[in-house]
Amino acid sequence: MFQVNPSPKQIEKYYGRDDLLPLPEKWVDFAPLTLIRSGGQVIPFIPFAYQKKIIELAGKYNKIICIKSRQLGYTELWQNYALFEACTNPGTSAFLFLRNGVDASTSSRRTKLMMRGLVDYVRAANDSVYLLKIAGGGEVNFKNSGAEGARGANSSTFLLFDESAFIPSIAQIYGSSVPSGAMSDAIGKKPCLKVIQSTPSARSGWYWDQLSQNNGDRDIEEIIDSVVNGELYNENIPGFYWFEDDVGACKIVCHWSANEVYRKIPDFLEWRKKEDGTDEETIQREYQLKFNDQQVAVFDFGAVKSCAVGEWQATPEEGSIIYAGLDTATTGEDYVVLQVLAFKNGKYSLIHTYSKRKQTMEHHLFQICKVIEHYKIRKCGVEVTGGVGQVYYEKLVEEFRGKGIEFERLKTTQETKQKRISDFILALEKRSLIYPEKSNLVSELLSFRREGTKLSASHGKHDDEIMSLSFAYAVATSTEEVEWREQEYLDSLNPEEKLNYYQKLLESE
Repeated sequence: MFQVNPSPKQIEKYYGRDDLLPLPEKWVDFAPLTLIRSGGQVIPFIPFAYQKKIIELAGKYNKIICIKSRQLGYTELWQNYALFEACTNPGTSAFLFLRNGVDASTSSRRTKLMMRGLVDYVRAANDSVYLLKIAGGGEVNFKNSGAEGARGANSSTFLLFDESAFIPSIAQIYGSSVPSGAMSDAIGKKPCLKVIQSTPSARSGWYWDQLSQNNGDRDIEEIIDSVVNGELYNENIPGFYWFEDDVGACKIVCHWSANEVYRKIPDFLEWRKKEDGTDEETIQREYQLKFNDQQVAVFDFGAVKSCAVGEWQATPEEGSIIYAGLDTATTGEDYVVLQVLAFKNGKYSLIHTYSKRKQTMEHHLFQICKVIEHYKIRKCGVEVTGGVGQVYYEKLVEEFRGKGIEFERLKTTQETKQKRISDFILALEKRSLIYPEKSNLVSELLSFRREGTKLSASHGKHDDEIMSLSFAYAVATSTEEVEWREQEYLDSLNPEEKLNYYQKLLESE
């Protein structure tokens, strides 16, 4: 038997450096050491008064349910808090559940940017997209909202469920994740912190139940209206109000007016409407905290038009990765639609559409196979719920067996449809998905409606192109696919190129 002495690099990797400075014991002193991107600059994170109060409440409650306006830095705040916990407590195991794989990747990059201000205090022990480990400290996991949640985790200490009103499977995610915090609840220094937050959606669903129940004789919408109107607030922070509900959870209402910078902008809502290109319904819901169950347009007119800048491509641009989504039908009035989606330089572009109806399956398959071969599609999502889609799936798998093309079966339920449409909306808001102005997709997007929790085309209209593109986008933005693309690219870079890559990504956000 012999002993191998670890090298200095190995010691540093697993135990950290011995010349690092001690970190502050309180988050309020830790935050200004970290860096964030704001107003086109990288600056120290100086928390607002409402952000300080939120973290103070996190030390008193193990469950926080929050309704908030957009653009208040809530997600970034919890990223910073999770980083603080991981840096100061080796037992930290935080899970941040974001809307999709793209958001999880973005959240990870922003947290790594925060760490650039901590080079004299801590260092990362790994180089992974979705997991940040601190040398000698804890870890932060960045997850898309998959139903498996934090199942399999040994012991979680912090669980964030972001934009919970827009995650169809949020009840399953929460249910599968909470048991991972049982050990922290039982023997930890403090219980596992669970944070549920969102902007408003419909007056139904799991998030609405969490927010509106257990409030005694207090009506949550009356409370929200009083906060929005400036009649109700606490901690001397207009626009911010919190209370403890009947089961000991902390409920927070945070209006945009809680932000000191926004309060100084004359006609903030009109300015926001012009900046975002959004309609009045969106402004009322996302900034004025209004729940709306009436039939309303799902896709914002301004966002739809601003993304209609793509071009059809007879041949994909060099360097593109090609995906597709197939929405099948019988020989009736519905269309069989195959949408071809190209990914390049962080953008998704609709470059080809096959759309026909009242044809035989053999005819459709012949044409679809030609498109798949021509565009060299990497992965195709096939909707199989109705049964006929399963036949298409099996025939396509057989036709392309051994040719390096992956086909994924996708089932459509009310929950999966809501999630795909929610991801679609987010992509348009971020201008990360474009399509040709003359595409039929534009008219479908503008006539797509929400009534309560139901999503569908207006009477007499179709949504086949929306759904087929949502299938393509779903397979293209899955956690596995995003991680594969990023890892493939990172593996090809040297250390200096890798650093430049991360810096450019941060600058583009």
